[in-house]
Amino acid sequence: MDRAPARVLEIIVRQQRHSEILIGWVQFALAAVFALLWLLSPKIGDTGFQPVPWALAIYGLFTIARLVAAHRGRLPDWVVMVSIALDMALLMGLIWSFHIQYHQPAAFYLKAPTLLYVFIFIALRALRLEAKYVIAAGLAAAMGWTLLLWYAVAGEMRLMNLVTRDYVAYITSNKILIGAEIDKILSILLVTAVLAVADSVAARDLARFVSPEVAERIAAAERPIQPGDGELRTATVLFSDIEGFSTISEKVSPQVLAAMLNDYFTALLAAIARHGGVIHLFQGDALMVGYNTVVADADHAANALRTALGI
Repeated sequence: MDRAPARVLEIIVRQQRHSEILIGWVQFALAAVFALLWLLSPKIGDTGFQPVPWALAIYGLFTIARLVAAHRGRLPDWVVMVSIALDMALLMGLIWSFHIQYHQPAAFYLKAPTLLYVFIFIALRALRLEAKYVIAAGLAAAMGWTLLLWYAVAGEMRLMNLVTRDYVAYITSNKILIGAEIDKILSILLVTAVLAVADSVAARDLARFVSPEVAERIAAAERPIQPGDGELRTATVLFSDIEGFSTISEKVSPQVLAAMLNDYFTALLAAIARHGGVIHLFQGDALMVGYNTVVADADHAANALRTALGI
């Protein structure tokens, strides 16, 4: 990214800032939903210390502060990373507090559906278009749930009857099924991996439709490329076509034809790359290759001839 032109960097920074603002508003809405659900839920036990509203208040204030900072300008990478860690820490702290709020064993919070918000937080980070933020959110979530599981199991060591292998007992009581909690951690990590890979693939999509040289030229342009843009150059163009291709295609199956074209283009591409050609067009069995078009080449005519001889 550091080698990208100023125009591209400016677009990326603007997109990331807008994404961070959107993330902040979504998380503020989630905090409001959490607060509303707590207000509407029945309260159990005495009216002493209530950890849930404190956790919600801290999370709400933190979200507002980050949202204000995002509106004022781009957040540095370290601020975003700290923000991700605090997001997960506050969410896990909220889940942890449930067993205190409702006077239940620590295993009680392992059943909390609030864990599902973890996946929303991870998915939101994909809006930044950088896989590192998705990975950071996923690892923070997996580590947080691992700590909650460890706390629940360690706290119940003196009550080993709370650890079970019976799925029905796990679902219908405060018993702990270790395998089920490991499944949750694996799900968090798998979702993280899928989103991180999707971000990386999206960044390379342009190269699937045009040659790498053309994709690089488009990305490196100092201003957006418009229809009709171009520059005057003396260049050489090579056209390649299979004689009698229509007749051949009528005599073989589609599978055989596709395999033949794959082998054919593989051989041609090797010759073209060897002599510095850039493919501008595929059309059926035909190729249009340019020399001294995208990549500067003072010997373009001779290289085109060398490619033709190589083919």
